[in-house]
Amino acid sequence: MHRLPNQQAVSRFRMAALLLLSNRLLMVALPILLGYSLIIGDRDLTHFSLALVAVSVLFSIILWGLVARLRCPLCIGLPLAMSGSVKSRLARSLLGSYPLRVASGILMKGYFRCPYCGEFTSVEVRRHRQR
Repeated sequence: MHRLPNQQAVSRFRMAALLLLSNRLLMVALPILLGYSLIIGDRDLTHFSLALVAVSVLFSIILWGLVARLRCPLCIGLPLAMSGSVKSRLARSLLGSYPLRVASGILMKGYFRCPYCGEFTSVEVRRHRQR
C-alpha cells in the first residue's frame, strides 16, 4: 500500500473528499428543496435554497482548484477528477462516479484505490527509513 509524501497532501485529500461528498449531497438536495419552497410559496425558504446554490457553486470552484493538485503517488493520475483517461480493470464506481468512490474511501476507510492504476493508497504520511 502506498502512502502520501507529506501532511499537506493528506490534509488536501481529506478536504477535497469532504468537499466532493458535501457538494454531491447539495446537488441532490437542492432541486428538492427549491421545488418544495416554490410549491408551498415560502419566500424565506426559496432565498435559503438559492443561497445554497451559490454555496454549491463556490464548493465546485474550490474543489476544481484543489483536485487539480491531488495526484496518485504511483501513477500520478488525478483520482478525484473526472478524467477521460482509461480506468483500471479493478476500478469500481459508486453511484456511477469514480471520484465519489475514492472520496468515500478516503473519509470512511482511510485509504483509496486509484481508478487509473488500481493500487491502494493509504491517506497517511509515508515513513522515511533512517540510516
